[in-house]
Amino acid sequence: MNQKLMRDILEWLVAALLIVCIVTAALNLTFGGFTPIMWFVLALWAVLVIICSEVTVIRELLESKK
Repeated sequence: MNQKLMRDILEWLVAALLIVCIVTAALNLTFGGFTPIMWFVLALWAVLVIICSEVTVIRELLESKK
């Protein structure tokens, strides 16, 4: 899978997870058995995956220039 496509998909996932987090927190309910904090943690995990993949791409680019 293309790196840019994967990043775009994960960015949309982060946005969707944060929206679900905010809505479930505002309505004080659980959705799918997950509390609002769990949706927030899932969004943070997706952001971490995006950051790690971008750092890996940058590292590989710099190593190939040596």
